[in-house]
Amino acid sequence: MRSTGRNQNSARGLTRRELLKFGLYGGSAACLLGNLWISGCSGKRRKEKPNVVFVLVDALRADHLPSYGYKINTAPYIQRLAERAVLFERVISPSSWTKTSMASIMTSQNPSRHGVRGGKDVLPEQLTTMAKVFANNGYHTIGINTNPWLKSKFGFDAGFNSYETLIKDGSWTDALEVNAVAMAALTQCPQEKPFFLYLHYMDVHDPYSPKSPFYSGSPLTIPDLGVIPDAELEMLYRVKGLDAPGVRNRVIELYNGGIRTADAAIGQLLKELKKIGRLENTISVITSDHGEAFREHGTTAHGKNLYPEVYEVPLIFSWPGYLPSGVRIRAQVCSIDIAPTLFALAGLVLHEGCIGKPLLPMRSDAIRDRIAISAVGLDGSISHLDYIAVVSPEHLYVREKKSNVVEFYDLQLDRGAQYNLGTSHPKVAAYAKLEDNAVSGTTKQTELDEKTRQQLKSLGYLQ
Repeated sequence: MRSTGRNQNSARGLTRRELLKFGLYGGSAACLLGNLWISGCSGKRRKEKPNVVFVLVDALRADHLPSYGYKINTAPYIQRLAERAVLFERVISPSSWTKTSMASIMTSQNPSRHGVRGGKDVLPEQLTTMAKVFANNGYHTIGINTNPWLKSKFGFDAGFNSYETLIKDGSWTDALEVNAVAMAALTQCPQEKPFFLYLHYMDVHDPYSPKSPFYSGSPLTIPDLGVIPDAELEMLYRVKGLDAPGVRNRVIELYNGGIRTADAAIGQLLKELKKIGRLENTISVITSDHGEAFREHGTTAHGKNLYPEVYEVPLIFSWPGYLPSGVRIRAQVCSIDIAPTLFALAGLVLHEGCIGKPLLPMRSDAIRDRIAISAVGLDGSISHLDYIAVVSPEHLYVREKKSNVVEFYDLQLDRGAQYNLGTSHPKVAAYAKLEDNAVSGTTKQTELDEKTRQQLKSLGYLQ
């Protein structure tokens, strides 16, 4: 599928004419943009293509990081990195489910355009992915994935020179092990060639099972139930609805332990890259595919609805000497803006299919709020529902397409989206017009092989 119809409104990206106007369309224009911004920022002019390290921590809520105001020190390495980097304070993910969200992030397309919504859906071959762009521009591309929904059979290996999925039965592959595989893969990349490295950590994802030294605690004693080990406790809370005193707080402690695990792995990764001389002239990006719910709206985990706890994610860009240090961008942006931003920074072509827009220049006074589109449903968890959300800094509009039930929230007065104002709000009609209803056509599907099915079952995805 080739994206057409460059829509005018900010929910769907700039037109080609607008891209040309701002110097963001075509190889030479993108290169000029990157060089002008980088030169103006630091006094340095890039002489060679930068490496790119793209770390995605699955299910990581932005508001559970100290760099986003969390009172518990869950991520000291990320915090130190953010102090020397550019942090975006309000970032909206394309979905609250990994497969849909990653398809959007990798292609800079809204969910309705790439059509990857269900468990059997395959990322369309015709779409231009982040890895394809880098590979076509001389990069050595490496992907280390740990989520079975992102296996090669679903098309997520497109554009990678090497793409490996690390999955254990019954538990997630530790981020430190992911790092070890990544460092080994980098030995196959010629020293003179730039690389694009994508790592997908699952340590924060349920089931929450952090290990020492990132978590330690004695099992809780629950009235009428007795002593319950943490592994059983978090399952009872997340799946069975256990709501005894102290349970929710303990489960959040376990979740935070997973954040500490991933944070330590990020620190180790950057240290190892520096040790082998591959961190210099390297853009590092830290983000997530979606957040996580702890019954703010009656549900746990993710992939069941579209509210702030599951669609707000962190986003940090670091490129010492080229990007500014310690900058915080308050404007709302979208995860689909990541790919075009990296292309522009590297001086690569901003291809026609990008719906997102480069986050440049990275100054707090230069980036304006962007309308975000998010979608979830039509998958195994909620195959009977089809949600679409339009998110601005002021409002949240959510429609369930099958029933046509609309929710509307004033986010300035109700940051957590707890009070549904319904269809009577005067701005509902305006937000309804911003839904991206582009049709992707027929999305190719593949059957789940027995190995993949067993992996999904062992990790709690399939019952």
